[in-house]
Amino acid sequence: MTSGFTTWVTESAGVLLRVAGWEILYASVLFVLVLGLTRLLRRASPLVRHALWGLVLLRLVLPIDLSVPFSLWGLVGHADVASSAGTLLLDAWPASGWDTGGTTEGSAPSTDYGPKTSTYWLLLLLAAWAIGAITVGSFAVARRRIYRQLVRRARPVTDVSVLAIVQHWQESFRVRRRVRTVTSDEFSSPFTYGSLRPVVFLPRAVLESDQAGLTESVVAHELAHVSRWDDLLLKIQLLISVLYFFNPVAWASARRMRDESEQICDGMVLGSGGIPARTYGRSILTVLRLGVAGEPNLIPALVSTRERLEMRLKGIKKGRSITRASVLYSLPVALTFGMVLLPMATAPIEPSNAGVAGAVAWSDVQDIVLANPMPGARVTSAWGPTTNPYTGKEAHHRGVDMADKAGSAVRAAADGVVEVATADYSGGENHGAVIIIDHGGGLKTFYSHLDVLAVAVGDRVSEGDRIGTQGSTGRVTGPHLHFEVWLDGEHADPARFVADWSVNRENTQI
Repeated sequence: MTSGFTTWVTESAGVLLRVAGWEILYASVLFVLVLGLTRLLRRASPLVRHALWGLVLLRLVLPIDLSVPFSLWGLVGHADVASSAGTLLLDAWPASGWDTGGTTEGSAPSTDYGPKTSTYWLLLLLAAWAIGAITVGSFAVARRRIYRQLVRRARPVTDVSVLAIVQHWQESFRVRRRVRTVTSDEFSSPFTYGSLRPVVFLPRAVLESDQAGLTESVVAHELAHVSRWDDLLLKIQLLISVLYFFNPVAWASARRMRDESEQICDGMVLGSGGIPARTYGRSILTVLRLGVAGEPNLIPALVSTRERLEMRLKGIKKGRSITRASVLYSLPVALTFGMVLLPMATAPIEPSNAGVAGAVAWSDVQDIVLANPMPGARVTSAWGPTTNPYTGKEAHHRGVDMADKAGSAVRAAADGVVEVATADYSGGENHGAVIIIDHGGGLKTFYSHLDVLAVAVGDRVSEGDRIGTQGSTGRVTGPHLHFEVWLDGEHADPARFVADWSVNRENTQI
């Protein structure tokens, strides 16, 4: 594996993991909020509840830095609430790493060697995700293919009276697409398949039944699904659920959307005034008694989960209908909820310079110029591929080591605030005494293996201030300073920002 490919894999995987982590956090918080809202709005139109659950899935694909001043997150002061939660979940690992393969001079976990996560572990994690997504996606595609094969093997409905019913409900729901109607005795549940060229599957038992209003109730419900483009919406739900197959929030939200979709279609049929509520409810029970082998939950269908059936029947009994007026009021309500709930950007993603004296707005990597933390010292180990001195294995050094005479001063590379100054570093005792300085704008510098700590947490320092001395604390092969640069939680080669190292480097190892 070349060093260039290793770096690309590490950086790409780090970004993907970070984005996925924040999306999971955001969607989980939103799921709890929506769960409470839907319970409060249980008497409201199912259109509103359907939209609310859709917001949870939408949150999983929106940019993580989405933010507006009037969002709920901004009103409650998200920097204090979500920032702390997000920091614990994600921003802790740039400092400590998840290293399992490349150790720094024997430290574990490492900040000196290996990417933020070992490249091999990142590859393994990404491979596990890919295998899981492909497996779950293949299962969903196979299930959908079953219904497609049923449709292909079914025969077109030729009964003139049934075709007239289909035509009537197409006009009632303003469906402009051509709708095919097929029948077979292979499957006992009606369903709709396809988006641009929808097909309504009617079991032969439904067509042959002498129950009054059964065929029309089934056709009306399926045409309601067609008019709402529910098959397309379901495909989008499945795609997001497959990508986040490991996240129960995605699956739970998609399932709730399917349940609400059934109630919406029930309301549309009742709102048309063409079928009495008693006739329609009795038709649903009849379809269930025909012997449904399993819930066709990957396609729009008349049947739904048994636990939701009671709620549907209660709504039908009370004559809850959906008219165009209810649609018109539901749209702005759902849009308002979306504008308030979806923007959830937090401080760790867009770091703030607040509280940092002399903080620099690092608007461009090219603008960053750092001072040498040990002027005149020789560079003993540069950033990049190297050999671990303890294991003899290939590793990735994610900092720069430098050494000078005993007691040499270590100086701040830029203005900032001391975030960590400790001899008992939580990232691992093998780091020895550590100082971390926050320079604002997502830029931090890391100094380890120090002897004397001349600053404390919260101190404001200026570029060139003495913050400690070179030492040999932790597990090392000799006195030196290990220096790292972090940009938005990602490791960067310090030599890109310290000019005099370009002519003062020795590729020897302590």
